[in-house]
Amino acid sequence: MRIEKEVSPEYEIPAVLQHIEARGRRPVLIFENVRNLNGTRSGLPVVINLFGARERLADALGTTVARLPLDYVAREKPLAPVVVDRAAAPVKQVVRTGADADLYELPVLTHHEMDLGPYLTSPSVWVRDLETGWTNCGILRVYVSGPRQMVVNFNIARHTFHYFQKYKAAKRDVPIVLVMGHHPAFYLGAQTKLLADEPHIIGGVMGEPLELAPSETWGSDIMVPAAADIVVEAEMSHSQLEIEGPFGEYTQYYGGQKLSPVAQVRAITRRKDAMYLDIMPGRADHLLLDAPMVEAYLYNRLKDVVPGVTAVHMPVSGTARLHAYIQMRKTNDGEPRTAIASALSSDYRLKHVVVVDEDVNIFDDAQVLWAIATRSQWDRDLLVLPGMMGTTLDPSADDILTAKGGIDATRPIDPHQFAMKLCIPEAVLSRVRLEDYLTPEGLRRL
Repeated sequence: MRIEKEVSPEYEIPAVLQHIEARGRRPVLIFENVRNLNGTRSGLPVVINLFGARERLADALGTTVARLPLDYVAREKPLAPVVVDRAAAPVKQVVRTGADADLYELPVLTHHEMDLGPYLTSPSVWVRDLETGWTNCGILRVYVSGPRQMVVNFNIARHTFHYFQKYKAAKRDVPIVLVMGHHPAFYLGAQTKLLADEPHIIGGVMGEPLELAPSETWGSDIMVPAAADIVVEAEMSHSQLEIEGPFGEYTQYYGGQKLSPVAQVRAITRRKDAMYLDIMPGRADHLLLDAPMVEAYLYNRLKDVVPGVTAVHMPVSGTARLHAYIQMRKTNDGEPRTAIASALSSDYRLKHVVVVDEDVNIFDDAQVLWAIATRSQWDRDLLVLPGMMGTTLDPSADDILTAKGGIDATRPIDPHQFAMKLCIPEAVLSRVRLEDYLTPEGLRRL
């Protein structure tokens, strides 16, 4: 959906997206005329909500929503990048270095009322490990604190943090590359949780080698994605820290302020027809990008413990981090509790788990709630684990300590102990086609 009206980079685009989401719609929005941080027309369209629907993530990998987590893992294998000449790299079509590399020329958005200011929310931040030479490509938030200065946020659970500690110990500043805009599969690959040389994993997920070109600042020592929309090259200080935050988090609450490393911009390169990609914090655009990977890892862990597990879903209603729905074909009545305990100890962010039978669609919140309402008695089916490690971003937690829990919303193994679910004869359901009953206009209204 393209919007031609001129808009401000401060709050206006997030407000439009929120109004559209309130109507139950999840389109990709392209704002054609956005002012930059200098107050003039940027010339770069802003793309937002690219990752706001599972169907689009599935399309990026050529699969279905149901198969997305498993097909992601199947692709999460290393495929070596290939190097192309600068002249063949679209990201080198416009090059700005030194004082000409001005972040304020970009339409960087301010998203929420209490945010510290404008944030880059889509960059895959490339940091090379001092020891192995591997590159981490995590998607981080970056505060734009000046036309050529940024403050980079990363937490201790990130590989970026561990790489940074090595530079800090060596008293060396960190070369970083910020990649904004690429094929959606690039971003899915950048979300890998494997400890690996991540450009290789990105290529595997994309299904083709990632094309790289020499950077402007470090040449062939530090490579950049040749097909990116925008690349920012910077040096992150190992010692200089500045305030970063508040900022809207995935829990849809603000995270607090902290001291984070300062980075100085050395170069900005881009395509002539570049688009500026923004990922809307705290909304589906942000939450879903990570969900298929978490679901896949959780599924594989649970499958080893409870072979009857058939699917795992992290719903947006639970921030795609704090809640998990587990579907299973159980062989005994103890398996749901085993799955709950295993899941809650597999991801520190996961807080609540619901286990359901195969006849419940875990991609439909209403069906899961129906199963809880009709298949659980909490004096016997509720499992509570107090004093576990959680996320400090959960405002209800006691710092890092949280109470986790799960609900067994499955029927007993013995079918004679439970009522029969309503059903329409399958022969009738398969025979009925809505096209035979509704007019074309009626079908469109559906």
